[in-house]
Amino acid sequence: MASGRAPEALLIAALLALASAAQAREGNTLQDELRIFSEDTATQCTAVQGQLKDFKVKADPLTAYTLKDAVQSLCVCMPAHTRTLTSTLSPEDLAHPVTADEFLALFNPAVIDKCAAEQMQAMYGEQCHKRFAKTRINVHKYCSCMKEVVSGYSDATTAAIAAAASDYLPDAAEAEKNGKPVPPRPQVLEDYYQADKGCKSKKP
Repeated sequence: MASGRAPEALLIAALLALASAAQAREGNTLQDELRIFSEDTATQCTAVQGQLKDFKVKADPLTAYTLKDAVQSLCVCMPAHTRTLTSTLSPEDLAHPVTADEFLALFNPAVIDKCAAEQMQAMYGEQCHKRFAKTRINVHKYCSCMKEVVSGYSDATTAAIAAAASDYLPDAAEAEKNGKPVPPRPQVLEDYYQADKGCKSKKP
């Protein structure tokens, strides 16, 4: 993958599970959907924990921290917010059949958006310096700059960036592989890319 798309590659590695996690099935009740999501998340949690256990952290700290972020989201954040959401629902709510759109409209703001925001903030938080230690950037300036950038994102914006990246990166990689022009980034992803680029250019 071309280095020009590095920030999106990092982002999608961290957030792809969040962007595509909630996939409602027509005809199910709300309780069905929450149960299925919890089971799917538990399976993904186990898989990512296994990847992290076998990963050589010191050799590639950037990827290692990305895996740690995924573990935090899949094993801690999403289950916790799913429980919180469930606790606010009545038995009648849970027994009600929901369409895919209805489920996502309820679930994404309460769970996916919040965990996407938490994960992006973690990328540029206290461990940012260790995360990017082996990159050729001024880590102190970059981390400070990007922390300020992402602090201005709403939960919904962060989730939109993740969703845009999940759609864009496969198409961009395929175009590059076939020697075709890389498609333009969606605007929300372009804004993130330009912010990342600007923070990387910060001088000591």
